[in-house]
Amino acid sequence: AIVVSSQLPYSMSETMICTACHGPITDRAMKAADKLYHEDHFLCCVCTTSLKSGTVYTKNSELYCESDYMSKFAPVCARCDQYITQECVRAMDKTWHPEHFQCYGCLVQFSGSSMSYREKDSHPYCDNCYTDTVLPKCRGCNKPITDRALKAFDTQWHVTCFVCVQCQTTFEGSKNFYSVEGQPVCGACAGVTDE
Repeated sequence: AIVVSSQLPYSMSETMICTACHGPITDRAMKAADKLYHEDHFLCCVCTTSLKSGTVYTKNSELYCESDYMSKFAPVCARCDQYITQECVRAMDKTWHPEHFQCYGCLVQFSGSSMSYREKDSHPYCDNCYTDTVLPKCRGCNKPITDRALKAFDTQWHVTCFVCVQCQTTFEGSKNFYSVEGQPVCGACAGVTDE
């Protein structure tokens, strides 16, 4: 459990025992998470900085200064690289401030909405941006290819867009095509007859 404590000196008439050294505290005591410490033992367990002034963080019965606590336990936002101290979104094996988990293309926020996202190159995209910017475009119609495609002339085509430029016949069903000036042409239009 995370406990942020103020470190006001603590004094009582009963015998106080230091959590760090287990020795009696005869003067001022420092308190964090219901545990008492000598002033000289009220230190960050990582950097040994005195915690007499400032905020004290505790975890697993250890004391931490803010800097060491954050670097050791607080998640870092994948977008802004700052510590996340409030709500946190976990997606794509990363952590995000809710307002920073947004589409890489149009910046629409995903958290707090019912929108889904798609991942490409470690970036989240909304469906529209994924379709417009990530999916390959058909050489015939220049629209994104979302289903079956074929590759010809070192580019991709919708199956229905890959047709003879002269008679608009499709090449589905294993028909041969010919390249005339970089365009697909069927055998009949190219003047080739089947024997």
